[in-house]
Amino acid sequence: MFDKNLLEGKRILVTGGGSGLGKEMSRHFLTYGAEVIICGRRDEVLQKTAKELNDETKGKITAHSLDIRDSLAIEETINNVFDEGPLDGLVNNAAGNFIVEPMTYLQMDLTLLLLLFFMALLT
Repeated sequence: MFDKNLLEGKRILVTGGGSGLGKEMSRHFLTYGAEVIICGRRDEVLQKTAKELNDETKGKITAHSLDIRDSLAIEETINNVFDEGPLDGLVNNAAGNFIVEPMTYLQMDLTLLLLLFFMALLT
């Protein structure tokens, strides 16, 4: 349907790119020539996905492990991503479903603030 080089020269960051919809979107971006950067919490899953998609598509894919609850890790990862060049696209696919004890309103506010901070850094 699309030209196989439709996304050639484009860099796309996919949060939550190690599995599920993030993995499948990354597969399609690579198929159409994009360089893909995936990030998520589970490094083993990310590395396995990066290898699988690279072997399948021969595209350029890199993986960065981070937890969005760690603002310093977010900043470091974003700096590393942008050191390689600008982004052309962002798929903000990371889930925020952490198993925690019941939260106070302050804790909920802080969690929302971190999620919004992460999105703001990437836009």
